[in-house]
Amino acid sequence: MDSRGRRRIAIVSTGGTIANTPDGRLSIDDVVDTIETQHPEVAIRDRFDLVVEEVEREAAEAFTPKTWLGIARTVQQWIDRDDIDAVVVTHGTYTVEETAYFLHLTVDTSKPLVLTCSQRKHGTLGNDGDHNFVDALRVAAASDAGGIGAVLVVNEEIHSGRDVVKVSRRPGGFVSPALGALGSVDEDRVILYRRPMRRHTSSSDLARTAREAMPTVEVVATHPGASAAAIDDAVARGVAGIVIQGYAFSGRPGPEQLAAAAQASKRGVAVVLSSRGGEGRIPVPATKDGLVRGDNLPTSKAFVLLTTALAAGIEGRDALQAIFDTH
Repeated sequence: MDSRGRRRIAIVSTGGTIANTPDGRLSIDDVVDTIETQHPEVAIRDRFDLVVEEVEREAAEAFTPKTWLGIARTVQQWIDRDDIDAVVVTHGTYTVEETAYFLHLTVDTSKPLVLTCSQRKHGTLGNDGDHNFVDALRVAAASDAGGIGAVLVVNEEIHSGRDVVKVSRRPGGFVSPALGALGSVDEDRVILYRRPMRRHTSSSDLARTAREAMPTVEVVATHPGASAAAIDDAVARGVAGIVIQGYAFSGRPGPEQLAAAAQASKRGVAVVLSSRGGEGRIPVPATKDGLVRGDNLPTSKAFVLLTTALAAGIEGRDALQAIFDTH
């Protein structure tokens, strides 16, 4: 907090629609200038002490697990500073659910860590990004927003980085299907109704684990008549892990895929089953078959957790199952 009582917030900018206009992408400083010019009553710089670092300026669909590493390192450097109260990450919508969960797992902090994005371009009709950005700053400055891990603030809602997924292109197109939002950003205050119970940020087994590279993990979908070809091809290419989007509720794949998954596991490839249903936990069978069950994580999140766990050196079905059971 500075001498004027303002929270000092680091903005880590990674591009995306929130800074995109019909004429190209802007810097976050330019976005703030535009908001203050068009809506002087918001008074962003009077309410918050902002510092900005741009690490990317591209569409989020081009991001890779290596991109997560760069973002996470930058976030950790800022959030470790004694003079920084919180970090806000601006991001594109396509992969913000993956980046949010990666930061939720790997950044070691109890300070507020907020991501935000926009479904509509800056300066266009119905732009939601400006409102989301101001709301993200308000959450980052809230006294009780620390210790809840990485959150995504959109559409006046606060979602856990573990749970949130994009389901449509509308401003309300981000939801936490299984358990709902953590809270809301109302006109008078930021309000939280629940806090995540799974391990994250400062309590995560994956925080501050040194990583120079990320392993290759593939995602394979189950459908009636699915063959083993995609799994066999992934194993032949030397992937470290495979996430199978199987049938609800158990994540079970088709017969050929199940046999190929068992063989892949015996060859040392980590295989995780997720449910295509999008809700509900996958029970862990009493008889071990070498396959990891993905708890209640949607496939996009199971991909993040498996990739991150393997990058942290966690190996073997039992050790990986323990991570999926607790994170």
